[in-house]
Parts: sequence; structure tokens; C-alpha cells
Amino acid sequence: VYDCLRDLEMIPYRWNVISSTSIVCFLTLLLGILIGLSLSTIGKETSKISSVSGIQKEYYKELTKKVDDIEEITALQRGDLFQKEKDQNQYESDNTVSRNLYKKVRLLCWILTAGVNHGKKAAHVKATWGQRCNIILFVSGKKDASLPSVAFPVPDEKGHLWGKSREAFKYIYDKYFDQADWFYKADDDTYAIPENMRYVLSRYNTTEPLYFGAKLKKPKVKNFFSGGSGYILSKEALRRFATISLNNKTICKIKGTEGIEEDVMMAKCLNNVGVKLMDSRDEKGRERFLPFQPSDHLVPGKISLDHWYWNNVYYKAKKGEGCCSDTLISLHHLRPEDMYVFDYLLYRVRIHGIYPPRFPEGWTAPPPPDEDGKELPWIGIKEETKKKSNV
Repeated sequence: VYDCLRDLEMIPYRWNVISSTSIVCFLTLLLGILIGLSLSTIGKETSKISSVSGIQKEYYKELTKKVDDIEEITALQRGDLFQKEKDQNQYESDNTVSRNLYKKVRLLCWILTAGVNHGKKAAHVKATWGQRCNIILFVSGKKDASLPSVAFPVPDEKGHLWGKSREAFKYIYDKYFDQADWFYKADDDTYAIPENMRYVLSRYNTTEPLYFGAKLKKPKVKNFFSGGSGYILSKEALRRFATISLNNKTICKIKGTEGIEEDVMMAKCLNNVGVKLMDSRDEKGRERFLPFQPSDHLVPGKISLDHWYWNNVYYKAKKGEGCCSDTLISLHHLRPEDMYVFDYLLYRVRIHGIYPPRFPEGWTAPPPPDEDGKELPWIGIKEETKKKSNV
């Protein structure tokens, strides 16, 4: 090696005398350099491949996590994500009153939905408040064993809600009349509190023709209850509707009702057979059935003065904290995630020192201000403003 290096050092000084040994040495050194560079390049690429492999591992790890998230979302759509904890805490303590009312005041809840909303909305009703009804039914234009839903040959479009509701009440009368005392209709974006329903209803006789809800009024239309926050029929009210109204086209119109509000038509059919629209507020005149989200009622100014609600609400609506009863029954226009939030806050959160039940066994709700139906309705903002301007 030393001789080769020495010969190579002398090449610049004696180009005319280059031995074969020098050429061999030069070529050997050149080959060594090329091999070294190749090995170096291969090493770098191997390092890159190793690095890419690590990135891929992280990618697949993140992808697996996303797949788990997707499975959770699918479970949420099926409404069974929280089923493992179903009823774990809601009735663990101080539940005697609720359990006894559950047996005494049998409540059937039926949910008006559509095929496209089975997984998006209806499943979340089933997973939350719906499980606290004695019987829960889902009425749709599409049959679905996972809910399950009862399907009728009525289009799922909004304009056919009345046709679907008529079929639903007839079906419930035929199949479940003897299995429940009260019958509550709600939408698939409604959240309800069955325990408060039973508390309020326990003071009334189910053999009387009564129904309850958020009382509204419209020009040229008899008073009615908002379909969004839901309404409750007594056993006798359902009997009259199913056996008298539905068989009489004069008092309960069937044809030509497409597009007409389901809750308005229901009120007409019930009014015509002597069913009484009850004052569903509490003893202080606070609403128990809320047609909108809580914030819309609790926050003054959230519902603008030109909104239809102010002129269609039957009793003068209060703003702010005084708007709503502490024996609230239902809320409307809730997102699926809101269902779980309310379920958690109402049935799982415990406030130390003030959690024990407020109403003892046998306690019934005090009468509302207008139980006899003699209180005059509020004239509404537009009419009130017009009246003042004429003075």
C-alpha cells in the first residue's frame, strides 16, 4: 500500500514514466472510492426507508384511532353508545316516588320521525329520555327493526305529517289502548322528562277527555297545542279521537289536508268531540312545554319581537328566568348531542346537599292559573301595540 501511495504521489512530477504498478494502484483506489460512495448512498436510502417506515407506523396508528372514532360515531347513530351505562345512576337513590309513579301513571310515548332521521335523530331519543316511558314507539314512513319503527303507507315528507299522525293514533288505540293511561306525541328533535309528566298528570283523571301541551292560537283557527314540544292525550281523549273523529269526515277532515299543520288538525278533531285543552303551565303561570331550545326562552331578546311565537302563544309569555317551570316537561329543536348533555345534567349530576327529591310520595302538582279555562288569552304584541296606538 505504501509503495502504491508513493507512486501515486510522484505521478504529477513524472508523467512520462508511469509504471504498470502505479496504474493498478490508481484504479484500485478509484474503485475503492466508488464502492465507498455507493455504500454511503445505500446507507442513506436505508435510513430514509427506516424513517418512512416509522412515519407509516404512526400513520396507521392514527388511522386505527380514526377507525375507532368512526365506530363510535356509528354506535352513536345506532343510539347504543351509552347503553352500557343505561339507568346506572338515574334511579339508584331516592327513587321510590319515581318508581311508584312509573307504575301508577302509565305513559306511552310515540315519536314522529322519517326514514332519513332514524339514525340521525330518532335513535338518540331512544338512547336517552325515550327509555323512561312505559312504552316507546317510533312512527315513520319506513320500517326499521333497530328502533323499531312502525311504518305506514304515508309519504315521509313534511306535508304529510297529519296523515301519518292519524294512522299512528289509530294504530296505538288498536294495539296499546289497555296498556297505557296517557299518550304523548313528540318529534324526533324533542327532549322530554317523563317523570315530570307523570307528576303533573297524576292529579287528573284519565277517564276525562283532556289533553296538554304548549297552548297556541292563530287567526281563524281554534286554539291548539304545539306539535314540536309535544302534546299528551288522556285515555278518553284518545278513545274519542279514534272511535268518533276518525270516522266522521265532517268533524275530522281527511282529504285535502296535505301541507296543513298536524297540530292544528289534531286540535280541530279533538275540539269537535269535546276534548278539553288544558292549561299546562305550573301554578305560577310558567311554561312546562317549551317550543324552542331553553336559551331561546331563558335569555331575554333571544327570540326577536317580530317572531311568530309572541303573537301565537296563548298566554302572555314571560321572558328570562320566570319563563319556564321547574317542573319542565319538554324542549324542542335539540341536536342529537344536546340529548346526551341534558340526560347527563338531569340524571347524573348530583348537587351536594340539595339533591333529595322535592316532592314526597303522594304529592300532586298544584293547579295551574287557568285550569277552568276561563282566563282570557293574551291578545299578542301586534294587537297590543295597535290597541295602544289607537288610544
